[in-house]
Amino acid sequence: MSKISNMETALLGLLSEKPMYPYEMEKSVVEHDMRYWTEISISSIYKVLEKLEKKFLVDVNLTVTETNKVKKIYTLTEKGKRDLKERIVEIMSELEISIYQIDLALANLHLLTPAEVNEVMATYISSIDSRITCYIELEKYLIENECEVGNIHLSRRRQFLIKAEREWALSFLKDYNENTGYTPVSSPDQQEQNT
Repeated sequence: MSKISNMETALLGLLSEKPMYPYEMEKSVVEHDMRYWTEISISSIYKVLEKLEKKFLVDVNLTVTETNKVKKIYTLTEKGKRDLKERIVEIMSELEISIYQIDLALANLHLLTPAEVNEVMATYISSIDSRITCYIELEKYLIENECEVGNIHLSRRRQFLIKAEREWALSFLKDYNENTGYTPVSSPDQQEQNT
């Protein structure tokens, strides 16, 4: 089991592309939309880099700018490359079970009326549809700009997962309404067809 956290893996991955200043890493996090698919945040970059330096996974070189400011540039060490590769192999070798907030709602479903369940699930499905649209547009952009296949599949994988979530949501509503005897005015799919 690797001793590299997900945040450390994300930053080491950026440094595997090229040495960077923390500011460049912040820009890369934003450009790659990494806040949506990693636990990394802009404020945590400096703390994580400090940990990586203590683990000898990155080297730090000081440079002086034209305005006499000292900047730290971080470079992946050989140990960093080995540990990062080991972590990537580990991640890709086993299914990760994620925690979803909606599971909390399902466990406390008794607090809502059937009408409320149908209303919030319609909103949930609508939010799913918006996300699917965004990821389809992102995939088109990545393909048009000839991005690497891994980056394209970051978007494509999200589409598959979110579409599966939509199918589950529709199945849940059908089972829930049959179980409670509730008859909705229209289902989310019917609402979609009516628009």
